[in-house]
Amino acid sequence: MNRAEKKHIVVYVGICMFFLLFMAVVSHSCGQELEVSEYEENVNQIEEIDASERQAELNAIVEKGKMNVNYSAKAIFDGTVSENFNVKNIKNNHYPIVFEIFDETGDSVYVSKKIEPGYEINQIELEKKLSKGTHECKIKVGYAEEGNVSSAFPLTIEVR
Repeated sequence: MNRAEKKHIVVYVGICMFFLLFMAVVSHSCGQELEVSEYEENVNQIEEIDASERQAELNAIVEKGKMNVNYSAKAIFDGTVSENFNVKNIKNNHYPIVFEIFDETGDSVYVSKKIEPGYEINQIELEKKLSKGTHECKIKVGYAEEGNVSSAFPLTIEVR
């Protein structure tokens, strides 16, 4: 081979090498763009919830869990039978309630059965006899089935 032919081969090989290198760079670059596209397809920007929407959701949760009960804060008993005791499960409540009455020592003297929303109990008979006189008791009212939501309130019982 003469010198001119060797020069052409070197130029030809150089061009081929440049072309292969160029193709490798382009192909690698396309792969990166594909990964970015996949990323953009699978990842979304966080959409903030409007404050008024969030407050409305929280209000609905609180409303559903709220318990509204009406009861006699003072009750008169003839022995173990009440004359004027009342517990109402307001009809707007979502769940049945139960209540329990405790004497001054913390002993249970009455446990109710379920009271459905919109119903009331107007008379009870104590399971434990209290002595005649005035007793500063507690009434604990709560949901019958939904969690451990309950509250205790003062209840004055007068036994005749």
